[in-house]
Order: sequence, then C-alpha cells, then structure tokens
Amino acid sequence: MRNSRPERVLGRLMTSNLVRGVLAAFVACAFAATALAADHQGHQRASQSIVLGKTPVYPESGCPAPEKCEVVARVTGIQMMAEGIEHPFKAPQSGQLVSYWLKLPTLRSTQIRTFNGLFGGDPVARIAVLRRGKRGRFRLIRQSANQPLRGDLGRRGRVRYRLAQPLRVKEGDYIGLTAVTWIPAFAVNLDAAGNSWLASRRKRRCATPASSRPKQFERYYKRNDAQLQSSTVKQYQCSYQTARLLYWARIVPDAPAGTSSP
Repeated sequence: MRNSRPERVLGRLMTSNLVRGVLAAFVACAFAATALAADHQGHQRASQSIVLGKTPVYPESGCPAPEKCEVVARVTGIQMMAEGIEHPFKAPQSGQLVSYWLKLPTLRSTQIRTFNGLFGGDPVARIAVLRRGKRGRFRLIRQSANQPLRGDLGRRGRVRYRLAQPLRVKEGDYIGLTAVTWIPAFAVNLDAAGNSWLASRRKRRCATPASSRPKQFERYYKRNDAQLQSSTVKQYQCSYQTARLLYWARIVPDAPAGTSSP
C-alpha cells in the first residue's frame, strides 16, 4: 500500500500541471486573439482615416527658377479652394490630427540665404487647428510644435511629419498651415477660379509689396501676421487667388459610438 501513495501523489501532480498548462494555453490564446482583434481594429481605423487636401492633380512649386520661386512668410494660411474643390481643409468628422505633409522644392543656397535674411531664419512650419467664427475671424484651437524644414528641402514627393502628440479636431474645424518664418511649399500662377487661400491678415495688409521694392518689402515683413498663440482670435481678411499652399493633413476619425477604441 505504501508503494501506491507516491504514484497517487505523482498522478495528482501530473493532473494539476496539465490543468495549469491548459489554462495557461487558453489565456495565451485569448490574449493573442484580443491583440489580433485590436491590431485589426487599428489597421481598419487607419485605412478609414481622412486625408484633407486631396485633389485629382497636385501642382508644383516654381522654385528654384528665380522668376517663378515664391514663398509664404510670417502668416497662417488656409487653402479654401484647390483645383475647384471648396473647403478642402474643413474636417468632415471629429477625430485626431495625426500627421501632415508638405511638398518642398529644391532651392539654391543663395535663395535660402536671401529668404533667411528677409524672414528671420531657416524655414519653420506648424500645423494648426482653427475654428471659424463670424466676420472672417478664426480661433486657434491648438497647434503643433515648430517643424524645421531646411533638411527636407528638395526631397522627392511629399514629406510627412507625424505628430508626437495628435491634435484634437472637431467636425467643421479647419486645418491651416503656419509659416513661422517662411515656407516654400507654395505653387503660383494657377487657375484663379479653382484655387484660393485665406491669410491671417487684416484687409489693409492684403497688398504685399514686390521684392523689387526692397524698402517697402522689408518694412512689410518686419511684422509677423502668423497666428502663433493658442486660444487667440485673428481676422483672416485676405484671400489670394491663383495660388496653393502645398500641404495635406491626415485625421483619424473618432470610433463610432458603442465601439471600443484600439
């Protein structure tokens, strides 16, 4: 009888280990299934993200050709019409702004030095969430950190900038582009009826002096019209046709009510 006890104890240990192994395997499978489902939901939501600024064709900057090379400087702009599409940067749904793109041309070193001298340093951008009010006013709801651009000048295609901290966007908000100093992501001499952008300037500053008038030009750009402080309100009273700010923005919409976020 004594010889059978170790066998019964061993049998109980083997049964206990088997149960624990089955439970561990079950938990592992359940965890893997949950992770797979979450990953699937994440990919599904990513595929359902919204890209603002999409048009059938994308124009090119005129740079570095001196007679065609123009930049935007010390201003916040919103593209209000692009290739005939109205309000291309108005958010159709609430969600999170997670990234944006710029199309940055090649510039000559002399051009970079000139623009740096005129506008206060290397090219720097921010992406902005703006809420439209009455009589041409926009409130800056939130914005990204400064994004240096000099190292990306001349890169092929569009350069994507992912936001370390996504920006909350409400349906109906506009996504604007801020030239903290200057930005060459700009195309000119386009169809006037199909392309226009709105600038954070008062009406009396809509007429920008030509660079061929250096004193007036320098005096004009000593003032920074960019909307740089969150929660402030500025008037956007200057609309410019035949030009396009070459930026795009990606929004991940909120999950529908009753579904869990990944």
